[in-house]
Amino acid sequence: MKQVGSEYVGVCYDFGNNLALCEDPAETYRLLAPLTIYVSFKDMAVAPYEEGFLLSEMALGEGILDIPGMVKGLQQRDPNMIFALEMITREPLRIPVFTKKYWATFDDSYSPLPGRDLARVLEIVRATKKPLTTTAGLSPADALKLEDDLIDRSIAYARKNLAL
Repeated sequence: MKQVGSEYVGVCYDFGNNLALCEDPAETYRLLAPLTIYVSFKDMAVAPYEEGFLLSEMALGEGILDIPGMVKGLQQRDPNMIFALEMITREPLRIPVFTKKYWATFDDSYSPLPGRDLARVLEIVRATKKPLTTTAGLSPADALKLEDDLIDRSIAYARKNLAL
C-alpha cells in the first residue's frame, strides 16, 4: 500500500477476520488503520475447543473488540470513512491451531507466524467468557430471525455509541 502511494488505493479493513490468522486485533488495527479507506465491521468473540478456538460474529458491543476505539480512531483519520456492517449468523468457525492442517498454509520462509502471536491470541481465547452466537438446532426461519435481531442490536449500538 505504501509503495503505491495513491489516495485511491487503500485497505478495506475487516475488524474480525485477522483473528483466524492468530493476529492480535489491537496490533492489526495499529498497522491497518493508517491505510484504511473503507471498513467492513463487526464484533467477534472466541472460545476454546479441543483443536484450537472457535470464532463467531457477534452483535456490535457484545464481543471482544474495542469497537468504539477503533471507529473513533478511523473517523478521526477520515470523518467521511464508510462503515458497512457485516453480520454472518452461523455456527462459530473452527480455527484448528493445534493441527498440522491449519499450519499448512503458513510458509515459514515467506510469512512466519511468531509463537508470541499464537500465544497472545490463545491468551485472548482463555480470557474470553462470552457465549458465542450459534444457530445449532434452529430452523431456517429462526436462524433468520436471530440474524435480524443481531443486526437490529448492532444498529442500535452503533447509533447510541459510535456516532454513525
